[in-house]
Amino acid sequence: MVSTTILAAVISAGAAIIVVALTNYFAKRREHAADWRKMKLELYREYILALSGVVEERSTAEAQAKYSDAVNSLLLVAPPAIMNALDAFLAYTSYRNQDKDVSRHDQLLGALIKAMRADLQPTYKSEDTGLSFRLLGLPPH
Repeated sequence: MVSTTILAAVISAGAAIIVVALTNYFAKRREHAADWRKMKLELYREYILALSGVVEERSTAEAQAKYSDAVNSLLLVAPPAIMNALDAFLAYTSYRNQDKDVSRHDQLLGALIKAMRADLQPTYKSEDTGLSFRLLGLPPH
């Protein structure tokens, strides 16, 4: 028969190995999630910068190309909520849409930005319903 001392030592060693393995697993998982959020933040930032480059008088063919690239990059990382908000914003801002107003534009932009913020910070609450977002252009000359 195995002595209780040996049995206790085996159980303790097994438990220690399990604790170390679980700690390592959860640490790697948190690290991966943080890296993923960091990459999404960079792509969302690039999108906002590219969008800023196509505001009214700042829009050039090069800026439009950067904007298209930024939109296409979001396809890699954006969850459905952001893709839906982006699709609505793109459809509204399309040259095909002849019925535009600033209020609706800002509303759709706000929905997109709030979706991005919620994606980057899962604990983010949509309490900021009073916040509005709009893009700034160049001041008049």
